[in-house]
Amino acid sequence: MVHYSFFFDFQSYNIPRRSWLISITYLLISSTVWVVQAGNRQEYQYRDDAIENKLICAGKLADYAACQCDPSAGEYSCINAQFVDANVFLDIATNYKYIKSVTFHGNNFQDLTSTPLFGADSQNSLIKLNLSANYIVNLNSNALRNMPNLQVLDISNNEIVFRPRDVDFLTHTPHLTQLYMRRAFTVTINRTQQFELMLEMFRQAKLEYLQVLDLSYNFIHNVPFEIACPFPALQTLDLRQNFLKNFIVNETCIKDVNTINLSRNQFYVIPNDFRALADKTQPETFLLRNQFYCDCNSKDFITWLRSTKSVREKNSLVCDRASPKMYVGARIAEVPLNKLTCDEPLFTSSSHQLSLIAIFLYILIH
Repeated sequence: MVHYSFFFDFQSYNIPRRSWLISITYLLISSTVWVVQAGNRQEYQYRDDAIENKLICAGKLADYAACQCDPSAGEYSCINAQFVDANVFLDIATNYKYIKSVTFHGNNFQDLTSTPLFGADSQNSLIKLNLSANYIVNLNSNALRNMPNLQVLDISNNEIVFRPRDVDFLTHTPHLTQLYMRRAFTVTINRTQQFELMLEMFRQAKLEYLQVLDLSYNFIHNVPFEIACPFPALQTLDLRQNFLKNFIVNETCIKDVNTINLSRNQFYVIPNDFRALADKTQPETFLLRNQFYCDCNSKDFITWLRSTKSVREKNSLVCDRASPKMYVGARIAEVPLNKLTCDEPLFTSSSHQLSLIAIFLYILIH
């Protein structure tokens, strides 16, 4: 009777038999697909619940959904948990024996503890510690004690102020191979003193195995002359997104470095003393993606750039400003030197201020 009524309704609206049969078939298929998808969603939900249950932390950290603990892999993380007390690290040491990697990102510590982060027991298996984006101001000299085999330390995106009493902060981690200090200290006062203290911290640390040093996004105008000297094994020095117009360092200390990233600084031209330094380094050492100016005064640095082997990806560098303007965006390796003029101003104080504001906003956002 049901099928008859359904058939009668279609007939009453003059819908052909073939059309309503197709419609019914489509409805049946759609219903079947929905049931299957619902089953899959339920299966995935059970799977996600199982993963979450597996990663629930022990102790006090169990109360925070932002914390995940995987004791089998020795990996523990609390991301954007808004902790204000750095003593939470003790909770990991209390509840777990095997600690290999710890990430506390996006909290509000401000001060690292004046005693070892993980307590009195030595954490011999810990090789990676990420303390980025925690608004850390004070490092405290004993915070990294009892981490003798730490290899990777990330203290990026903080507000670090170096203090004389904390220059031995890194002396407890002699096996570091990677140190990330990206936008780690943005204080604008006493910058010369701050860099002197940072360099003294590097000297005292005696990091003979350090291969990567990242100091990008730090408002650096002048790099300390001895910046690379405390690190005999250094391979990568990252100075992207600073305010550098030149790069003059101890050439002996960078002879074995194979990557020095100076991109997105203020190299509108390439100064003579930097060219002399660069020619003494390994081939393709430097990354120099900057806003270069190309006019009649640029011929010397353009000629050098075309001939040097020290600049990586030099054929992709372009003229950000040019005289005549028709060469804006032209590859520096191809722009005709005999056609460059000085008829159009390439640099004004207002444009310089705008570029500084743009860089400042970019750094704040990132």
